[in-house]
Amino acid sequence: MEKDIKIEKMERLNLVLNAFRDVGRLLASENDREKLIKGICDILVERRGYYNAWIGLFDGEQKVELMADSGFDSRFIAMKAQLEKQKFVRCIQGTMASDQVFSVHDPIKECTDCVLAQNYRDRGALAVRLAYEGINYGFMVLSTPRKLAMDEAEKTIIKEVADDIAVGLYRLDLEKKRERAERATQRSKIRFKTLIENSLNYISIIQNHSIVYKNPGLRKIHGHMNRVFEPPEFLNIYAGDRDRIKEKYQTLLANDITRIEADFRYYPSAESSEDTALRWALISATKIDYLGVESILTNIMDVTNSMEVQRFLRIQDKMTSLGRVTAGIAHEIRNPLSGIYIYLKALKKIYNQMGDITKVVSIIDKIELASHKIESIIQRVMDFSKPGQPQFVMTDLNHYIDEVTKLTAVTLRKNGIHLIKELDPGIPQCFAEPHLIEQVILNLVTNAAEAMREFEGDKQICLSTKVSGDFIVICVTDTGPGIPLACQTKIFDPFFTTKTSSSGIGLSICHRIILDHGGTLKLKSSKNNGAQFIIELPLDKRSEKQKGQEK
Repeated sequence: MEKDIKIEKMERLNLVLNAFRDVGRLLASENDREKLIKGICDILVERRGYYNAWIGLFDGEQKVELMADSGFDSRFIAMKAQLEKQKFVRCIQGTMASDQVFSVHDPIKECTDCVLAQNYRDRGALAVRLAYEGINYGFMVLSTPRKLAMDEAEKTIIKEVADDIAVGLYRLDLEKKRERAERATQRSKIRFKTLIENSLNYISIIQNHSIVYKNPGLRKIHGHMNRVFEPPEFLNIYAGDRDRIKEKYQTLLANDITRIEADFRYYPSAESSEDTALRWALISATKIDYLGVESILTNIMDVTNSMEVQRFLRIQDKMTSLGRVTAGIAHEIRNPLSGIYIYLKALKKIYNQMGDITKVVSIIDKIELASHKIESIIQRVMDFSKPGQPQFVMTDLNHYIDEVTKLTAVTLRKNGIHLIKELDPGIPQCFAEPHLIEQVILNLVTNAAEAMREFEGDKQICLSTKVSGDFIVICVTDTGPGIPLACQTKIFDPFFTTKTSSSGIGLSICHRIILDHGGTLKLKSSKNNGAQFIIELPLDKRSEKQKGQEK
C-alpha cells in the first residue's frame, strides 16, 4: 500500500513537472493573451490531471474582459454570462480578498449559488489570484480530486503556477507598452523628419564647429541661406554683426547662456562683398545631445521682408506725422496771413483815396498783431522741435498746483465745474522747473474744462498728488465724456486735435516737458467715464555733475 502511494506521488510529480515545463514554454512563446490563457487551461487539464480549469482576466477597472476554460460542458456559458455582469461567485471573491490560495473541499455544499457546482461532484476546488508587482491581472480556478483540495503541497504548486502566469502577463504588458512606445517614437520621427526637412527655416546641427546636418527643404526654395551660419569664423555674417554673434556662440558653448536669440545681417551668397545686398536673419540656437555628442541646434529664419515692411511702416508713420505737422502749421499761419492780405488791400484802398490817417494806423496795428501771432506759432513749433534745457530747482509741486487752481477757479465756477484738491502735504520737494510744470497742469485742467463745456452730467476736476516709490505722482482727473479709444494713441502727436479751435500742439508740448524732467505722462480713459492724466516725476532728476557740484 505504501509503495502504491509513493508511485502515485511520483506520477503526480511527473505530471507537475511536465505541466510546469509546458506552461513555461507557452509563457515564453505566446504573445496573445487569449491564446495564452486558453493554452494554460488545456495544459493543466490534459497534462496536470485537473478535471477542469478556467481563467479570467481583468481590465484596468477590475472588470472581467477575457475568459478561457478547459474541461467544461455547456454550463460554463452561464458562468461567462454571470462574470460579464460582474457577478462574482464565492471562489473568485476569495481570490480578490486574499493573495493566498482559496480552497473549497465540497463545492456542491459550500457553493450552492454557483452554476458550476454540479461539475464538482466528489471533487474539490482551488482558486488563486494572478497578481504581480501590485497588479491584479485576474484569477484561476481549478477542479482537483477532493483529497488534494486541502493539501498544502498542492496549494503551493498552484500558487507557483499562478505567480508564473502573472509574471507572463506582466511581460506581455511590458511588451505591448514597448511596442506602443516604438510605434509612437517611429511616428514622431517621421513627423519630425517631415517637419524639419520641409521647413522653410534654415535648421542645422553643429558639432565641434562643423555642420553635421542641414535640412534640405530650405535649400530647394531659399538657397541663399545655405551658408548663413558657419562657425567658427561666420564669414557670411555682415562684419558689423559678426563679433556680436561670435560672442553669443562662444558664450553658449561655455554654458554661460542656454539659448541664443538674436538677429543679424548676412550676405546671401558665399562670396561676401560690400556691393552685395544684405539680408536680415533671426536665429534661435540651443544645446542638444545629438547621437551622444553635445551639439548646437540652430533655427534661422530670413526676416528681410519683415524688416522691410517695418521700415516702410516707420517711414509711413513719420510721413503721416510730418503731414499732420505741416497741415497744422499751414492752418495756423494761413489765418493771420489772410488777415494781413485783407488789411493790406484796405490800406492800399485808403492810400488811393487819401482817407483818414487814423484808419491807416489801426490797420498797421492789426498787421503787426497778425505778424506777432505768426511769430508765436513758429516759436512754439521751434520750442517743440528743439526745446531748451529746463532749469531744475528744488520745487514744492503742491504750491504751483495750488497756483493753477487760483488761476482757473473763476472760469471753472462759471462753467459749473467743481474743483477738488487732494494734495498730499507730505510729498517732498523734487528737482523741476516749476513754471513748466505749472504750464503742464494748467493745460491739462483747461483741456478737461473744455471737454466738459457741453457735458450735461456731473462736472468735476480732481487734482491729486502722492508719493509712489521713487516718484511723485500727479493726477488730473475729470468726470467728462472721456476720450474715444481710437484717439487715445494719437493725443500726444503734434497738431492732432478733435477741437475746431485748437492747434493740437498743447499736449505734445506737455508730453515733451515731462519727458525732459525724466518722467512720464500717461492717459487713463474710457468712453463716458472721464479721463485721467497721470504724471510721474522722479524725486531726484539731477545729473551726476550737478550732484557733485553741490557736494
